[in-house]
Amino acid sequence: MSMNGKLAIEGGTAVRSRPLPQEWCGAHYMDEQEIEAATRVCKSKTLFRYYGLDLQNEVSKLEQEFATYIGIKYALAVSSGTGALQVALGALGVGPGDEVLIPGYFWVATVGAVVRSGAIPVLVDCDDSFSMDPKDAVRKITPRTKVILVVHMGGVIGRIKDIVALAKQHKLKIIEDSAQANGASQHGVKAGAFGDMAIFSFQMNKHMTSGEGGMVVTNDPHLYRRAFAIHDLGYARNEAGRLVFDDPSLQLWGIGCRMSELTAAVARVQLGKLDRITGAMRSAKNKIKQALAGTLTFREVPDPKGDAGSFLLTVFPTREQSLKFTEALRAEGIVAAKDGLYPIHMDQWGLHIYYNVASLVNKRGISTVSPWQLAENRASAGVSYAKGACPHLDDLLSRTMIACVASVLTDTDVQDIIKAYRKVAAVVCK
Repeated sequence: MSMNGKLAIEGGTAVRSRPLPQEWCGAHYMDEQEIEAATRVCKSKTLFRYYGLDLQNEVSKLEQEFATYIGIKYALAVSSGTGALQVALGALGVGPGDEVLIPGYFWVATVGAVVRSGAIPVLVDCDDSFSMDPKDAVRKITPRTKVILVVHMGGVIGRIKDIVALAKQHKLKIIEDSAQANGASQHGVKAGAFGDMAIFSFQMNKHMTSGEGGMVVTNDPHLYRRAFAIHDLGYARNEAGRLVFDDPSLQLWGIGCRMSELTAAVARVQLGKLDRITGAMRSAKNKIKQALAGTLTFREVPDPKGDAGSFLLTVFPTREQSLKFTEALRAEGIVAAKDGLYPIHMDQWGLHIYYNVASLVNKRGISTVSPWQLAENRASAGVSYAKGACPHLDDLLSRTMIACVASVLTDTDVQDIIKAYRKVAAVVCK
């Protein structure tokens, strides 16, 4: 083998001498538009959404525009994706005595919201799309199951129609955690438009970002009003913005996770760029996958045309190959920023993996009494979260590498990625 073909990790010349762009999808697209929007709100001296010196109605406009984008009736802007999860679970009345099905591949905020509600999270294994497996989901349903919380990780929607059919059959509600799937779709239907409710995040890592912020969406007017009450002061508001006190079904407790006018102004600009952002990632990812077809195996994507494109998961026959490939690829310069996180071997991906969440494995609550200790949850207390609870996912994680697909990759970047993957595969996968 010539020095040019020798792996960099073994003393050869690396494919790239400079790092790839970082993974901040929407942030790369920020320009004078976001600056102008933020400045406009600051000049109004009214950053609160309901009243002030010169209300700009940025939050209301964002809600209308986002609902139209997703193709759903109601959108409620909140301060974070985590807040959105808490609001959605509360709107559905999830609490002690209830079980919520969740996949083992998630972000920690997903399971945290269930635990803080006093309910019991029940892990469901994943299929080859790294999404909830409908076949395992049906095995996990009990008389205590109330909600199926589907998570569209990495911009890919799994077998959501099968999950929806299962929920209808068992009279369960569905929440879509679309925090990582804003702009994704499946056969023309946007992420967030399949379930009874869905949540989104506009945090720094997300496809569109306002630093923080989130959204709850639904087609159900009653669920919307309950969500509204919870995100505010515990009561719905009428068209004049006054609190409604005379409806017992809307006498709740608010958590004050309203979105500010400043956040909404930036988010509105980013929403207008969302399709361009996801389109860039999807295009780059598909070029890489097409070039490496037959050489490497990737995560199953039910509808590649609807893939938001933000992450590329490469699945190897063995853990040894996955670890070696990851190390060698980084040495070839295929790394996001100097010494950046990606690419990374997947079971080392921290709080995205159920058995890496110590508070879950050890059944911790946020007080001295955890949900697993409540009398209402006695029948669910034996649920395990230790490694082995999701055997197929465990197997996939043990031999998969995840890499981010930046939203501003150039043609040269893409070709370098393809060249490096091929170079490493020729040695590691021979």
